[in-house]
Amino acid sequence: MQSQPRRLTAENGSPDPFSLSHPASTDSALASALVGEMPPPVPPHRVPWLPRLLLAALLVAIVALAVWIWTLRVPNHWEDVARARRLLEAGRIDEAFEAVANIRDEGPGSAEGLTLAGRALLLRGNVSPARRVLERSLAIKREQPEAAKLLAAIYIAAGDGRRGIAMLQDAARHDPSDFRPWYAMGKVHHDLGELAESIAAYRRALERSPPDLEARECRLGRARALLDANQAEQAGDDLNFLMEREQTDPAILGLAARRARELGELDQAALLANRALELDPDNLDALVVRARIRFANRDPLQARQDLLRAVRVNPNDAGTLQLLAQVERSLGLHDEAEKRIMEAEQARNRLARIEQLTHEIEQRPEDPEPRWRLGEVALEGRLYTLAYQCFQASLDLDPSFRPAREALARLRSRDDFHEEEVMGTRPGLSPRTSPTAGPAFDRPNSSTSPTHSGP
Repeated sequence: MQSQPRRLTAENGSPDPFSLSHPASTDSALASALVGEMPPPVPPHRVPWLPRLLLAALLVAIVALAVWIWTLRVPNHWEDVARARRLLEAGRIDEAFEAVANIRDEGPGSAEGLTLAGRALLLRGNVSPARRVLERSLAIKREQPEAAKLLAAIYIAAGDGRRGIAMLQDAARHDPSDFRPWYAMGKVHHDLGELAESIAAYRRALERSPPDLEARECRLGRARALLDANQAEQAGDDLNFLMEREQTDPAILGLAARRARELGELDQAALLANRALELDPDNLDALVVRARIRFANRDPLQARQDLLRAVRVNPNDAGTLQLLAQVERSLGLHDEAEKRIMEAEQARNRLARIEQLTHEIEQRPEDPEPRWRLGEVALEGRLYTLAYQCFQASLDLDPSFRPAREALARLRSRDDFHEEEVMGTRPGLSPRTSPTAGPAFDRPNSSTSPTHSGP
């Protein structure tokens, strides 16, 4: 009888793996006999492609349905926008405002509709509501150069030059071909004493080929900024270009006289100043140039006459007051000279207060109080345009702000204040029809304006 193969088992009767050698050193058949048959490998589980495709199609259908439902719920305002724009172009301001006045959502066309509502409010003289509407419009959609330009005009007229410049930069970025933001930035930078930035902004405006009138103002503004920056030589290109085309413009002649004197061409400067004053007896540049030449030529009496007139034109120019004090001292008018020195110091202090309050306005843009205080400082210096803008801006923020209301009444009671002359400096109240009407867009630097001709 043949003996059966011995089965190696553990004490519990199961195969004992520890009694075997390493499988790699045994015959495969023997290993199979010792450990038994291994189960066949299970193939990896695979999801059929068809259910996955059906699931993806279902998700797409759900998303499309959600978008369709959303479009049904969110109004589309493009028809209202087109209608409001047509009405504005036809001068029907109230109807244009009504066409877009009920926009409350952020649906398609809502930002553009709010911009047109803001423009209509400006044309109606409602500056504070216009500001809020335009700010909301830009919060919905930033890429709106029209809204940015309108809001910039509001900020600048309210004394907030920094925010105005920021809006103008946005407008220039979103509409690179438009010269107007750069044109406006040239003036605002100049008013803030930032001459290099002003010169650069005017250059960028001219690179965009503005119309003849605006190109003239850009060249005049750049020439003035260059002269203020003691760069008389560089101002020659703009002034020569302008004089070739307009030989009877007192503003151009006055700046050309100033440049000639700074270059030491005194005879030419006197000739140009005389021609400017024949056309405009109150041309500030020409008056000061001629006074300096007369004083240098030992004619202090005539120099004093020119300077007295210059001070009447602009009582806030400390340099002119200092020169007048020097002339009066040379004539033995010591009491008058001391008075001029005090006035010059007051002018410098006034300018410092204006700069301080401008900074406060930047820090507290929603507070009417610093605007009212700035208006009071301007009123003290007979800067009526600035005072009017500040009092109105204060009331735009708070119609019940009593100090600004009383100050505006005092300004209107002055015999030498004419409100119709400054109405065009309020955004939306300019007689021009440009959508960017406002102080920064319609009031170029003038030879009869003080450095801070607007807030």
